[in-house]
Amino acid sequence: MRTEGAGSLVIARGDLSIVLRPQQERDAPFLERLFRSVAGGHLALMPIDDATKERLIRMQFASQTTTYRTRFPEACFDIIEQESEPVGRIVVDRGLDVGRIVDIALMPERRACGLGTAIVTAVTERFARCGQRVQCQVLADNHASLRMFRRVGFRQVADDPPFLHLEWQPALHGPA
Repeated sequence: MRTEGAGSLVIARGDLSIVLRPQQERDAPFLERLFRSVAGGHLALMPIDDATKERLIRMQFASQTTTYRTRFPEACFDIIEQESEPVGRIVVDRGLDVGRIVDIALMPERRACGLGTAIVTAVTERFARCGQRVQCQVLADNHASLRMFRRVGFRQVADDPPFLHLEWQPALHGPA
């Protein structure tokens, strides 16, 4: 079940109650922590000092934010909340003919428990009502995300290293 309020989306799936609300300036510290939880693992393996790692994290975070805002100016940047606590972020661009999940990230303790699947399913259901396809790209070595998207019904349509391009088509899954 989904209900849409003033700029938010509530998803109820079994015992999961998830709120997607518009990202605000006050979310900046959370977004930086979330980014660190995703990108920090790769940097930990690099043979560089901590100060350099810190500069790289800040630079990558700023670059990602600028890139998403520039490439997808009409996208919805939403904070994922569970029990009023921010647990992730999703960026969705409605597009004209094809929708796009630009990014989805969850805090490590919220991964692999069905939360991402419920959110992506709700997003695809919204696009299905308009008959729109949904695309995304996932790093080829991000096996957990690839499994999640495939579970929802995404299929690989292109290989552009280091990314795989995936697509979901409503005609293959029927109306929501």
